[in-house]
Amino acid sequence: MKTCAYCGSEIEGSYCSYCELVLSEKYINEDGKRVSNRIEAYPEESMLFKSTRELLTLETIELLYLLRYAREHRSMVYHMRINVNKAAAEGNDMNEYDQVSYKEYEQATRKVWAIENIIKDRIGYYPQKITEQFLASYLERIERSEVKPMKIYKKGE
Repeated sequence: MKTCAYCGSEIEGSYCSYCELVLSEKYINEDGKRVSNRIEAYPEESMLFKSTRELLTLETIELLYLLRYAREHRSMVYHMRINVNKAAAEGNDMNEYDQVSYKEYEQATRKVWAIENIIKDRIGYYPQKITEQFLASYLERIERSEVKPMKIYKKGE
């Protein structure tokens, strides 16, 4: 039996009369099952360079991993910038490198902000620190939230 992933109502086609929504394929489930937010694999660091439009299509857990990568990348770029400034202070001509390092730092910072704000839009805040424990706990909550089906049992069933 096809059901709405939001309310668990039986549906015909892709329209849920309770929610008054035409559902996309992702939100049409079987027998009251909930939407799965699991990911097949952890995102690769290269996904960090996707556009904001592409980032908006990712699962929140993927964005949390990417935010961790983005912060690490920004930190690396920042340290590179410090080295450029030190070299310039020692009298080396670093004008071109300074401009490039500034641009890279700006791009890295804007990427962090974009990912933070997508996450904030979804869960109401963005985590200050993303540890292995935080990610493991988040993954565990995802798994627990998918266990209980949305079914109302009538007498005699």
